[in-house]
Amino acid sequence: MNSEQRAEAAKMAVTRGCEKLLRLDLMLLAIGAHEQAICHRLAVYLEPFAALNVDCEYNRQRVHPKSIRDGRIKPDILIHKRMDSRFNIMVLEAKARAATSLRDKQKLEAMLAVRGMYRYALGVYLHVENKRTRILRTGQVRLSLRWHGSDDVCEMAREIPEAILHELAGQPD
Repeated sequence: MNSEQRAEAAKMAVTRGCEKLLRLDLMLLAIGAHEQAICHRLAVYLEPFAALNVDCEYNRQRVHPKSIRDGRIKPDILIHKRMDSRFNIMVLEAKARAATSLRDKQKLEAMLAVRGMYRYALGVYLHVENKRTRILRTGQVRLSLRWHGSDDVCEMAREIPEAILHELAGQPD
């Protein structure tokens, strides 16, 4: 399997993983959990991906800290093979409740640069719309996946059971 094929397989795995996240971890999403908790659950669903490693907040390139020009980085989720940069497949940056930051975009650009140190094949932005006020207004949690360098967006949503919405409504902001 070449790098492009691996990237396409990773894209499908991330999409399926997010669908599973919505189905099996709706409560985690609905209560406004932090992006690290969300990324951990998504990484669990990505684990069966080939014979590669799926890591959260992984900050190493071989034995050295990962860094870009303005400091050290630890991407939210990586699909790669530790200690072998020929299999740097996917890097994902996630945000819960907030828009993708300039820093996240800079990290992905550095991680994907063809002539760069890391050369990941696929960059993904995951946005989890789980602000309490929006959930109470819409009755659902929304996820969107954006592929770096593409206008393609994959959006998905799941309705939250009425009992959960009622409990959320009773909580202070």
